[in-house]
Amino acid sequence: MHDIAKVRASLEQRLKELDERSEEIDDELSEAPDPDWSENAAESENDEVLEGVGNLALAEIRDIKLALSRIDAGTYGECTKCGEMIDPKRLAAVPYATKCIKCA
Repeated sequence: MHDIAKVRASLEQRLKELDERSEEIDDELSEAPDPDWSENAAESENDEVLEGVGNLALAEIRDIKLALSRIDAGTYGECTKCGEMIDPKRLAAVPYATKCIKCA
């Protein structure tokens, strides 16, 4: 089995990093647009990319918070579909996985 304290610490550290990154993205997206039309077009393209990255970060934040809740509930590592234990190798790769490979 995996060391829950280490998993929790790792998830909390990743959550902190993602929160900081999300704040940076929000700050950048809230900047006033450049008055130069061509520069504004390039910034708009960058904003679309940043929004995509931000959305991925928000999804990972949600998954990490769910994993932390599962740790608190004592159900971390159990597949939410079949109830079997998720392979520790899968949890090492995706520590917020909620399903075993078979059910994913």
